[in-house]
Amino acid sequence: MGIFRKRCKTFGCPNLHSNASGFCDVCQAKRASEYLHNPVKPYIRIESRPSASNRGYDHSWHKFASDFLSRNPVCVQCGKPAQCVDHKTIPAEIMMDMDGRFDLDSGKYQALCFSCNRRKAGEDRRKVEKYFADKEKLAPGGPSKTFPHQI
Repeated sequence: MGIFRKRCKTFGCPNLHSNASGFCDVCQAKRASEYLHNPVKPYIRIESRPSASNRGYDHSWHKFASDFLSRNPVCVQCGKPAQCVDHKTIPAEIMMDMDGRFDLDSGKYQALCFSCNRRKAGEDRRKVEKYFADKEKLAPGGPSKTFPHQI
């Protein structure tokens, strides 16, 4: 009885292999040499984002979020299992700018899955940009934005 061999994962390659990687020896060597000449570039952040605790997500927030998700395990938009707690109407950056902290009233939050939260992030980003643009117009001394990043 011989070794079980499969087709190579490289598109159009007719070779058979028994490698755990899924590539034949020729394609695997080619991929390794390409990696040595063109290694994956590290992710470079353009702006440094403040830490979670500097953005208001401290121990009390994490405890609140954990309790909130245990009471509300379903995403309010799509019905999938909820994975994060989202600010319903006022985005986090605006709430932190106005009050300097998060108001941990459960009526101001909703449970969302990651995909729905990501979808809502665009709407929140527009609200934040408008809020700080309006605030800058009213205060000619310059913006006093709490967070120097964009979500």
